[in-house]
Amino acid sequence: MFYDFVIIGQGIAGSVLSYILLQKKQKVLLINDTKKNCSSLVAGGIFNPITGKNLVKTWQADRLFPFMLPFYKDLEQALAVKFLHTTEIYRPFRNVQEQNDWLAKAATSAFQGYLQETDDKYFSEDIFNPFGGIATLQAGWVDLPALLSAYREFLQKQNLYWEENFDENILQIYENKISYKSIEARYLIFCTGVEAVNSKFWSYLPFSPVKGETIDILVPDAKFEKIVNQGVSIVPMGNETYRVASTYNWKNLDWQCSQEARQELIAKAKVILKKPFEVLSQKAGIRPATRHRRPILGLHPQHKNLGIFNGLGSKGISLAPYWANHLVEHILLAKPLHSEVINAERGRLGE
Repeated sequence: MFYDFVIIGQGIAGSVLSYILLQKKQKVLLINDTKKNCSSLVAGGIFNPITGKNLVKTWQADRLFPFMLPFYKDLEQALAVKFLHTTEIYRPFRNVQEQNDWLAKAATSAFQGYLQETDDKYFSEDIFNPFGGIATLQAGWVDLPALLSAYREFLQKQNLYWEENFDENILQIYENKISYKSIEARYLIFCTGVEAVNSKFWSYLPFSPVKGETIDILVPDAKFEKIVNQGVSIVPMGNETYRVASTYNWKNLDWQCSQEARQELIAKAKVILKKPFEVLSQKAGIRPATRHRRPILGLHPQHKNLGIFNGLGSKGISLAPYWANHLVEHILLAKPLHSEVINAERGRLGE
């Protein structure tokens, strides 16, 4: 069987990339092993245009967010499943100085459409906010397990999905195609997350994996239905259940839940929440981040029919649609890669 593209991995990167290719009338096969760990399945799923330690507008926000929201709405319709939850992110001020700084920032043209003064009464019963707060717009969260499960079923119904542990050692690479078992394709794209660190094809790339952990909590009688962020994000999941996300650990890169992360998340949640809560569950994953905090995309320097889409880190939800489309246009239309992504052919930032 011959395909235009074979995609390896069905996290957020592989799912989004394969759907965009299908929209562009390409013949696609996705190969995935559900028994393997997948960071997308344990991610908080938050998209937020105002991020980072200094709380600035996220990199390329003016490109990413206008593309992202219509994309996910279209995918929801195609899959007939609800996974996109748009909501403001409320940020309580820690002090008067922060209050003044943020209100001044909200008044600037650069943050127009992203920040808005808000009525604090909505949160007064549940959240500590003596200095008030501000709302981030164009934000929300994606139920990634629901999205990925529905998308896998969508592919299976069209016989576009293989459930298999891909073995790159038996991949055969020719000048104009690849061959793997009974299939051939023009291109094979790796969307394998942290597995790419140990790949014989991609280990030269500047990965910097980071472990993240989340907890789900029950907050009896809590009524707020918007994300609250101050040090961590508290995401409403429904039925008085909330997700606290997340930690960052560059040293202990395993998939095991730790007591240290649990206590860190509990402590940060207590700073925000007035009401007592119960921890229901905890999850851990390893994000495929990079040293430059930029996505990796492009074709292999020697094998021009091998590609990669990776390095989305903690912002996979917002990064995936725009940059997947960018990669597709690079391959199909020979458009140059953006100068601020990690170009796989060169192994560094820039074209």
